[in-house]
Amino acid sequence: MQNKTKVGRFVNALDGVAFNRRGTCQPDQCETLDGRKGHACCHLDYKCPLLNNGCSIYPVRPLNCRVFPKNQNDLKLVKNCSYYFVPVIEIKKKIVI
Repeated sequence: MQNKTKVGRFVNALDGVAFNRRGTCQPDQCETLDGRKGHACCHLDYKCPLLNNGCSIYPVRPLNCRVFPKNQNDLKLVKNCSYYFVPVIEIKKKIVI
């Protein structure tokens, strides 16, 4: 389920992240769909008030920030995200072997 609002993202975050997500957060490389560079997930719906030359609470950031992108659909909300999702069929092949 794709949700663009912070409240909706918080509720969806309770389900956790898709098991096939890979990568690490590289906030300086991502950008919003309208071209704002850096910390794109912090600009969804509105600019996060804790964003000041980077996330001012990164080590203790809220759950909805930690799990973005939680699934493949979330990647449609940003550009150049360093996270990616491995096709499930590839994961199943590795488990069988």
